[in-house]
Amino acid sequence: MIVPDRLRKILVPLLVMGIAGLSVWLFQGQPHKGKAVRAKLRNVPDAFMENFTSEILNKQGQPRYQLHASRMAHYADDDRSELANPQFIAFRPGGQRWTMVAESGEALEGTQRIMLKGAVTIQRQDAAQAPVSLEIRTRDVRIQPAKDTAESDQPTTIIHGKDTLEGVGLRANFRQGQLQLLSQVRGTYAP
Repeated sequence: MIVPDRLRKILVPLLVMGIAGLSVWLFQGQPHKGKAVRAKLRNVPDAFMENFTSEILNKQGQPRYQLHASRMAHYADDDRSELANPQFIAFRPGGQRWTMVAESGEALEGTQRIMLKGAVTIQRQDAAQAPVSLEIRTRDVRIQPAKDTAESDQPTTIIHGKDTLEGVGLRANFRQGQLQLLSQVRGTYAP
């Protein structure tokens, strides 16, 4: 069937308008979905790394502290990173360094607070290649890198050469080189 030109000029616009009207009518029948909401997953890492190292420099470009872990998993919902075998090093002027090693840990609010969990060993070296001059053994250490401090509420042993101090609770200020055992302190001094 051949449609005359005059009829085609009327039918084509009517057909297009009919399809548009049908589309609007079908669309209005759909339920309102509102804004798309993305489900917030809790306790699901958004990033992870193997052999992770983060280093913070001072104003002169020298290392201030370094955080290393064999594995790091970051959780965006609370800005927390879980760390496997973490090692935290606080660098002091003159080459002195304090190295803290733990079984596991967490970095909170980026690296504003670092929690070393389980058995923790802290060692002081007076220079980069110098032997360890002081060792501290404790558990569950809280570090505030910006303040150069570390604390624990657990039993603590400080070993300096052949001398040993034991107590419960530790406060360390790496900037000032101060260590404080909080209670039940007793010591053994070798001649």
